[in-house]
Amino acid sequence: MEQTKPFYDFSVPYNKDDKVMRALLNELVDLGYKTIAIDQSFDHSKKEAGKRGSEMFPEPHKIEHLRKEFKDKLRILQRITILYVDVNVAHAMSVSLNLRKFNLVAGQPKTDAALTHCCTAFNGDLITFNPVAGSRLMVNRKAYQVAVRRGMFFEIKYAPAIVDSNNRKDMIKIAQNYCTKGKSKNIIFSSGAAHEFQLRGPYDVANLAYIFGLSEDQGKNAVDRHCRQLFLKAESRRLGKTIMFVKGNGPIVFSDSSEDDQSESDDEMEGLKSELGEENESEINDDNKQANKRLKVA
Repeated sequence: MEQTKPFYDFSVPYNKDDKVMRALLNELVDLGYKTIAIDQSFDHSKKEAGKRGSEMFPEPHKIEHLRKEFKDKLRILQRITILYVDVNVAHAMSVSLNLRKFNLVAGQPKTDAALTHCCTAFNGDLITFNPVAGSRLMVNRKAYQVAVRRGMFFEIKYAPAIVDSNNRKDMIKIAQNYCTKGKSKNIIFSSGAAHEFQLRGPYDVANLAYIFGLSEDQGKNAVDRHCRQLFLKAESRRLGKTIMFVKGNGPIVFSDSSEDDQSESDDEMEGLKSELGEENESEINDDNKQANKRLKVA
């Protein structure tokens, strides 16, 4: 399993221009991020998607040169965001081999039916929204609770809120809905930044908790702890059942539980015998005293 370190940014949009990508990654390093995910989108709702046969989803972009370049600075993951309108996406996801090549799979619903499916049955890791049109889709309390029990996380992107005031209003509306319907559980902050000047440091992002209706601890977890939990959940989904070996550094002490149980039972028996012996001795002493008294009277 890949090792990750805080802080996290799980939404860095992919750009074909390597200069733009390098500028983004260098800025993330300077701001103190250690684990990031390069995001690519796929619109399942388009008619052209049905012409691709059984393998509908694209392969991850080739970013090995970026991983080698930032090997000692960043852990670079790959993420796909699936835009869809109905539950037909479930079958396409179940037969796809390309999806297993991504570290993270996010769902972006475009209708109320897709939002309900995303919370209750979507085989992914993350739920995100379009900053422009996302405020029209409001999750209800029951669907939010189901998503939390399934280990799903909800994403809030801050870069669109920086760029446009209308997007800022929509993101605050979505965040307040999370607070009202689910007490802002399982929330993560991501940038969604297309330019390096839209990025902010992890501590500045955590302070956005007050604007989005989260507590101070929830704001810190949104850029650290919850992101780590999301990564572990995604790895378990992607790898399935595995065998794990644990190697210890110290000496290994073997103990036979049966011998311990036997020694405990022996100790209990000895204690019981001693108690019975003391009771018998006290009874014999009482009988002797009564016999001596009778002889004296006689």
